[in-house]
This record gives sequence, structure tokens and C-alpha cells, in this order.
Amino acid sequence: MEWTRTDGYKRRNVSYIHTTNETAEDASLHRPGTIWFSVLVSECILILMINAFTLLAFARNRHLRKNTTYLIINLTVADLLVGAVSEPLSIICEIKLGCVSRWRQFFYLTLHYLFPGSSLVNLSLISLERLHATLYPFKHCLVGKWVYFRVIISCWLLALLSASLCSVLEIHEPVARLYTMASYDVVTLLIVAISYAIIIFKVKSSSLNHQPFGSLASDRKLSVTLFIVTAVSILTILPWAIYVVISVILSLPSSKTNHILTKTTTVLFYANSMVNPLIYAIRMQEFRQALKELIGKKNSINK
Repeated sequence: MEWTRTDGYKRRNVSYIHTTNETAEDASLHRPGTIWFSVLVSECILILMINAFTLLAFARNRHLRKNTTYLIINLTVADLLVGAVSEPLSIICEIKLGCVSRWRQFFYLTLHYLFPGSSLVNLSLISLERLHATLYPFKHCLVGKWVYFRVIISCWLLALLSASLCSVLEIHEPVARLYTMASYDVVTLLIVAISYAIIIFKVKSSSLNHQPFGSLASDRKLSVTLFIVTAVSILTILPWAIYVVISVILSLPSSKTNHILTKTTTVLFYANSMVNPLIYAIRMQEFRQALKELIGKKNSINK
């Protein structure tokens, strides 16, 4: 009888310890979730502020709106919508996506994937446009505005098609969706990297041969800018694509470490929309001048 009472006491202690451990584990998982939520919300605000300020500078200065900047302006619009729509939807979809109908899931997911996809397509189109300008400078000067407008429309249609496909796969075949998105990102970055590598090689060969056309200083600055864009795009987007493929192939179990890696690569992926305007716009001398004028006007109004 004494053994039974002791055994029951031990079982109650074990049960209490087990419950306490579960509570502590839930609390430890909840705290990182709150931290990542704060990080994502802060990132959304930064993306909105940086891209909105960049668009404001373009809007207030007509001389900045020209053929060579149309794609950059379109990229800024896409990045702005990433912070305004896509990243907030990623937070909402993670919490409430299973509670809505299939059609609403498709609509939310399409919006979620549309703007990051458009940003990636814009990156590749800008690299191809710069490649054409470097290889065929005289022909490039004859390209009209209507060509850029058609390219921009094609960019959004391609992004919409890709987003719709990813949404359907997310609902029916989530693993196939991960492979599709990872392949989409890798192909885009390959186009960007190959284009910029050819541009840098062309600029260096032109400087060695002392070709008369073009400004050597401008070409060197452009090559540095393109190299920075390529490096930053790879550093922000490629880790997410690699981690997705590895997690699917190895079937990694859900754990705290994998949760941290998932959130970290996601934050890096969205950070691409925050740094692109800074690299493309701030390194442009005309934009820096417009930025100073805009800040000067705001300071004068405040006074």
C-alpha cells in the first residue's frame, strides 16, 4: 500500500514536470514568433518608406523620368508593393490561410507572390537592358518609349502568370510550388549574373582598347554599380532558394533551428526590395541632387 501511494506521488510529480516543460517550451516558441513578427513588420515599414521616398524624388523631378530610368521606376513600384501588400499578406496567410475558401486562398496567394516575382523579373530586364546598351550603344539610343512600356507590361503579365501558377501549386502541391519558386529565383539570378558579367568584361575591354565612344569614368561607375546589385541580389535571394531545396530534398523536420533558418532567409529575401532602390537610385548623380533638393524643401517647410 505504501508503494502505491509513493508511486502515485511520483506519477503526479512527473505529470507536473511534464506539463511545466510543455508550458516553458510553448513560451520559448512564442517569444521567437513575436520577435520575428516585429522584425517583419519593421521591414515592411522600411521598404515602404525607402521606396515611397524614391518614387517621390522621381515624381518631383521630370529630368529623372527618361528611357534609362523607366525600368528602375517600375522596379521601385514593385518593391513598394512588396512592402505594402506581399509581406503583410505572408504574415496573414501564415495565420489565417486555412480558414478561408479556396478562391480566397488563390486570390491572397496570387497577390502575395505577384510583387516579389515582378521585382525579380524587373531585375533581369534591367540587366538585359543594360547589356543591350553596352553591346549596341547606338541602337540603344534609338529605342523609343513605347518599347519600354511594352516591356513593363510584359513584365507584369509574366509575374502574374508565375504568381497564379505558384498559388495553384500552393493549394494542391506545396512541394512542387517550392521547387517552382526556387527555380524561378535561380533562373532570374543567372540572367542577372551572366548579363552583368558580360557588361563588366565589355567595359574592361573597351577601356583597354581606348574606344572613343562613351565615358570611361561613367562605364567604370556603371560596372561597379551593376556588380553591387548582382552581389546583393545573390546574397538576399539565393539563400532562401537554396534552403528551400535542401529542406525539401532532406525532408527536414520542424524544429526551432529550422524555424529560425526559414524566418532568416525569408527576411533576407524581402530585404532585396529594400536595398535595390538604394543601389540603383543613390548611385545616380542626378537622383542624389534631386534627393538633396527634396530634403531642402522639406526643411524649409518645417521652418
